[in-house]
Amino acid sequence: MGETTPQATILAIEDDPAMLELIALLLEEEGHRVLRTSSAEAALTLLEEQSPDLIVSDVMMPGVDGFGLYERVRAKSDWSQIPFIFLTARGERSDVRRGMALGADDYLVKPFEPEELLSAVNVRLARANEAKAAIHRIGASLQQRIIQTLTHEFRTPLALVIGYTDLLESSGPSMDGDEFQATLQGLHSGAQRLMGLVEDFLLVSKLQTGAVASAARRERPKTEEPDQVVHHIVVQYERQAAARNVSLLTDLGARGAVIAAGQRDLEEMVRRLVDNAIKFSKSQGGPVSATTRRDEGFWLLEVADRGIGIRQEALSWIFDAFRQVDRGQMEQQGTGIGLNIVRGLAEAYGGRVGVESQPGVGSTFSVWLPLAVD
Repeated sequence: MGETTPQATILAIEDDPAMLELIALLLEEEGHRVLRTSSAEAALTLLEEQSPDLIVSDVMMPGVDGFGLYERVRAKSDWSQIPFIFLTARGERSDVRRGMALGADDYLVKPFEPEELLSAVNVRLARANEAKAAIHRIGASLQQRIIQTLTHEFRTPLALVIGYTDLLESSGPSMDGDEFQATLQGLHSGAQRLMGLVEDFLLVSKLQTGAVASAARRERPKTEEPDQVVHHIVVQYERQAAARNVSLLTDLGARGAVIAAGQRDLEEMVRRLVDNAIKFSKSQGGPVSATTRRDEGFWLLEVADRGIGIRQEALSWIFDAFRQVDRGQMEQQGTGIGLNIVRGLAEAYGGRVGVESQPGVGSTFSVWLPLAVD
């Protein structure tokens, strides 16, 4: 009968009572729990109450057929990962092709041998369990990174706020004007940093839920002369760059361009890339350049540095949230969501991002944003 698997809950949908009973008996003999229904409508109602580990469904049924059921199951996020096996009548190759096109996990042709059903079920359950285990590992790793990030990044500004507040409470009345102003500045600095962290996490949440992309589709914002936005941001960073012996250079070659992206979001992307390039320049400084040009229907921004670079294996995940390269060895690391925000904003407007880097030589981050169409 094939290899046994841990007990699973399986939803079987078949309008032929004898066939439904056969399927249920075969699966129950393997130790599975079987939920029986004879129609897609009944199956959808049952799914609202229980979440099976796998679905076995006939294709041809009165009312909503198996394909309609499959599409409704996949459309709901809570059910979208449930493995789905189709049962189709012999000779109905069009059913098989359609099931494959929809993305069904497997299909069986009736009448089938018991071993065929059990093998298909066991294989799909095993793969689903492997996927769940992998997701759990990734989730646990991500959770740990988030906890570490929050602990580190929030603790410092909170300590500033608490420390300066305590200082005001204990010594405020006896402070002279300069001491009082310095304390207020420290308190303000900590509060501003906390506010920035909160705003970053809210933006990441909006990007991941699709709220930014939905707003972009609805409002269709445009930015005229994006090169001027780049120039304005670069000027803002001249003092910070000079403090690290970094020279900021521009080569803006897309004059007159109009892009299909909001100006505030463009400023956000440029600011984060320029800030990163300065931070990750070498200790002795060096040049950071911002270059723009038109590129086959896109406005292209490239921000390049000659800094410490990124090791090859990190390039595949450098834009992921809460992922940082060699955090333990680098004091200037932040939350690990800056580049994730850049990618999320670019993709929300139909653009994309890229990176080229070599350790010890430097990095170039690229953002393509679509040109506006009149």
